[in-house]
Amino acid sequence: MQRIYYLDVAAVLVLISLLASLIFRRMLRGKDNRAFVQYVILLIPLTILDILRTADFSFTGIHDSVLRKEIFCALYNIVNIMNYTMYIYLVGKITGTFRIIMRKKILAALYFLPFIVETVLVISNFFNHRFFYYTSEDVGVVYHRGDLTWIFIVVGYYYVLFSMVHIIICYVKKRLSGVKYTALMVVFPINVITFQIQRMHPELLTQMFGFAITVLILTFFVINPVENLDMETGAKSYTAFRNSIGNVYMSGDDAFVVFGKLQNIASIRSALGYDMYMALLRQIADNFYSRLKGNIRVDLNLFYLKNGLFAYVIRGDYHIDEIEKEVQIILPKLRDLFVVDGIRLKLDFAICGVAIPREIGSERQLIRFSETFDYAIPINEYVRYSQVAPEKDFIVKNNIDRIISDAIKNNKFEMYYQPIYSTREKAFISAEALIRLKDEQLGFVSPALFIPAAEKSGSILQIGEFVIRDVCRFLSQGDAKNCGIRFVEVNLSVIQCMQANMAEKIQDILKEYNIDPGRINFEITETASDYLADAVLRTMNDISVNGNGFSLDDYGSGYSNLGRVMSFPYRIIKLDKSLVDGLGDSRSYEIMRQTIILLKSLGAEIVVEGVEDEDKALWFAKMGCEYIQGYYYARPMPEREFIDFCRGKLGTL
Repeated sequence: MQRIYYLDVAAVLVLISLLASLIFRRMLRGKDNRAFVQYVILLIPLTILDILRTADFSFTGIHDSVLRKEIFCALYNIVNIMNYTMYIYLVGKITGTFRIIMRKKILAALYFLPFIVETVLVISNFFNHRFFYYTSEDVGVVYHRGDLTWIFIVVGYYYVLFSMVHIIICYVKKRLSGVKYTALMVVFPINVITFQIQRMHPELLTQMFGFAITVLILTFFVINPVENLDMETGAKSYTAFRNSIGNVYMSGDDAFVVFGKLQNIASIRSALGYDMYMALLRQIADNFYSRLKGNIRVDLNLFYLKNGLFAYVIRGDYHIDEIEKEVQIILPKLRDLFVVDGIRLKLDFAICGVAIPREIGSERQLIRFSETFDYAIPINEYVRYSQVAPEKDFIVKNNIDRIISDAIKNNKFEMYYQPIYSTREKAFISAEALIRLKDEQLGFVSPALFIPAAEKSGSILQIGEFVIRDVCRFLSQGDAKNCGIRFVEVNLSVIQCMQANMAEKIQDILKEYNIDPGRINFEITETASDYLADAVLRTMNDISVNGNGFSLDDYGSGYSNLGRVMSFPYRIIKLDKSLVDGLGDSRSYEIMRQTIILLKSLGAEIVVEGVEDEDKALWFAKMGCEYIQGYYYARPMPEREFIDFCRGKLGTL
């Protein structure tokens, strides 16, 4: 009988190409990926054996023998039944259920026993020829089915049924999405159809081509390298991470997640450039994975969640103490490990471990935690979630985006005002507007917590507009002017300064409340003016044209270049509290004196922040500083209390 082999040859080419693609895409991390690669590898020799057990090689000069054909056929049957068990193993790794099968003796027996039985029967066939045999005839060595061949068919269908029940149970228990469930199930009709075609037409070798088709389906809809792999780092993607932890929560399983966040990524990326930065991330991914994987024999997957954030998801028979011990050993080694383009880098990491669902009860909460945990833990130390979760700051930071969103939606922000004393007029003629947030459960939330988070999420634009509007509302009521307040200092974030239409927005709000632009002086921090200086300067000039003034806030807290600082249209320079606190001896006072003289020589007015005692207040007044702000005179206070304070001070100083 003349065999038709082109479908088997096509299947081999497809499988080899797919395997090369998986290796090239670094799809070898994680037991589910490795299980799929192993499945593809298994199909290649299976397809080759399908050719060898039936092909006539006499034309090559190699004499066919009955024994050689029987060996090839025996190997084919053993590898074929391994193919079915491997598919169950693959589904088990994708869904996290294979270890459950192994733990339960009945399920383990149902999984292994038919494979063992068929392997024994295949070996016995060399002696009894009850399952298949070959004869040497004029046309060559010919294959014949034995009277017990049906046992092989029954075992094959048994594993098909086992696999289908397994997949259905996983889907019902929400371990599989609808797309993956459909892709895994469609394997069976394709393989059954191609098997039946080959059974009815032995000359047409279709079964292996059916396996190749199903593997391609699994690649696109189950493994899906584009969706599940972060191509920049070689780690698994954010989408794959969401699928993995979603599987944990939906199935009632458990896992241990270790988050590692590279700190200062903006400055590192700026210093290295994009290509070197991506090379660094690849190094980190490789070392994170290989160092922990090399020491802990568990089901470990590494994910890259963007912005320098990595996550290990560890499942199986793990021991948290063992994992934490290894992480603590690895961390100091990671810090000094990386060399990019000849540059040795000393990196900082925030690393925290959390047991789910025991310590964090929902997927959404875990995602929020992953986005903010590095705010609340010490750098370059491993910290367990349970160690820090009870602290208020940690809870706030872990939920900060929700807190901000809720505050914006339900108007939970409130403006406070800190009076600023004029040393010339000996009166309070201005104030700094300071935003406050009060949450029902957590009380007052520090601006040091919610302002950076708002800048990161972009909600600072809504908060900033609220501040400008509320200050304008306050000034429009007349109480502020009647109690001697001529202008209010309002902070502008760097994000606001980057808005091309910021000047127009401010002008529209001032017109809406009929406020003289001179009554609002905008503050920009020293570090903000250093960030994309050209864009900030352009926005400041546009706002200045409207009639608003500017103050440089926190002068002295960064690395000040006076020439650059005074190239901006600042009317007022605010000396940072850290400079005031540092006054302790004659040398520091002399440095401060020279600083004040230099700033005044450049035409700037000076506000001194953080003055808390009379001696310093008198000294700065003597030095000619126009304004003093600090607890010595008044703390920040709500609007009504501020008005009463200012009225009470009229004419008393």
